Amino acid sequence: RLPTTPAHPSTAMAPAKRAAQSPKAKVGRPVKVAKVAPAPTLQVDDKYAAAHELLVELSNELSFSCVEMLMATLPHALETAKAERHSFQQSLLKGLADTCHKEQSKREVRIVDAEAKVATHTSEKASAAEKLEASKATEEARRSTKEVSESAVASGSAATEAAAVALVEARKAVGGAEAATERQVKEKEDFDAKVQELFPPLKEGAWAKKDWRLRQKAISQLIGLFPSSAPESLTAALPLALKDTPDARGPFSTKSVEMGEQILKEHSGMLEEAISAAKTLVTERQEAAAKAEAVAAEAAAARDAAQGECIVKENEWLEAQEAFTSVSALVAGFPEEARRFAAEVEEAKSSLQILVIAVENYKVLENLPVVVPEPMVEDTMAAAASEPAAVEACQVEVAVQ
Repeated sequence: RLPTTPAHPSTAMAPAKRAAQSPKAKVGRPVKVAKVAPAPTLQVDDKYAAAHELLVELSNELSFSCVEMLMATLPHALETAKAERHSFQQSLLKGLADTCHKEQSKREVRIVDAEAKVATHTSEKASAAEKLEASKATEEARRSTKEVSESAVASGSAATEAAAVALVEARKAVGGAEAATERQVKEKEDFDAKVQELFPPLKEGAWAKKDWRLRQKAISQLIGLFPSSAPESLTAALPLALKDTPDARGPFSTKSVEMGEQILKEHSGMLEEAISAAKTLVTERQEAAAKAEAVAAEAAAARDAAQGECIVKENEWLEAQEAFTSVSALVAGFPEEARRFAAEVEEAKSSLQILVIAVENYKVLENLPVVVPEPMVEDTMAAAASEPAAVEACQVEVAVQ
């Protein structure tokens, strides 16, 4: 027989996986509710109610188990005459007295601390009232300064706007003067060119007889160049004189031509003077525009400086306003704090008074005369067996306190 081949580990049967249960398939158990133990209580004999009240007042110093043991052991100690008390009983009562004294000291300190809070609060209240008045005065002063700076900004803005308008007008005036100068220059150039074109040929009689129409047209154009201030007699005689050649002109015609030439030269000179005056006006208006520009720049700089100063003053006012609001809120909270601190004092005094009364009632109980009944044998043996252990356990806790 052939030996059988062992199966490969990967082909060996693996344990089947459990199908995952859907969350819906799970049925959760109800959550267990923690049981709250009822507050411990003590069954106290009315005879020892004063002792129980004292121990309740000392509950901050003693645990419930210690109070329970003390309530179990104190009756035995209190029912025993002072001269006959066991050392355990004496130690227990002394520890309780020390605890009372310690608790009383704590409550007295609480009163001192509470009254110190009241005194500090009263001092802080007076100081805060002074701060409130000072902060209010500061806020009002800074608000006034802020308003002055705001007014300065408004004035500076108005001055800047006015200077900007003046600058625009000054620049327009410069442009107008420059344009007028250019027109006058062109007018003189055109006048001189036209005079040079028309007058010399007419004066020299350069026109041919056949071109008499062109000559008449040139004479009309030349007469149109004369200013309105020229004598009418001249403008009437000159066209007749210019029809003739120079050798055919009589003395009157020659004089008319000379006078016409002089008037044309004088008018050209007047145009030159007008150009010079226009250039002077341009210069003056340019200077005025430069001054207006300087004024506008100065006004803008003053406005910017006023705005910067206004920002500083406004921030200072906001700081003063915030300080005033903070102090106001502090002062507004003083009445409630005063009531709270006064309540702390009253609560501390009441707590001390309750403890003092509890201690006095307990001392009355502790100093009562002891009436010793005839004990049963079984009770005496049980008390002797249980008291030392309870006293020793509570004594350790009281000693620690």
